Amino acid sequence: MPDSPSDSENNFTKNKLSSLEQVSKASLTEAKWIDNSGEAVEKVFGFNQNAELVNGRAAMFGFLMLVITEIVFGGQATTHSIFGIG
Repeated sequence: MPDSPSDSENNFTKNKLSSLEQVSKASLTEAKWIDNSGEAVEKVFGFNQNAELVNGRAAMFGFLMLVITEIVFGGQATTHSIFGIG
């Protein structure tokens, strides 16, 4: 006997909820580096909390300098404004 519309809606809702549960569980688990032998790597060169913090701040500073440069030179190319090139 074919499923009634309410049964298929219930199955869809159950599948949707289980997918959401899987996504939420995956987002709560901590990401780990795994080497070729399948073991977790504790220390990875360059990828630590301090390096990420410095990299983020350097990127924000660089973006701020770009915005200030664009404002100061009125949107013209910086090479043209400073060096007369372009």
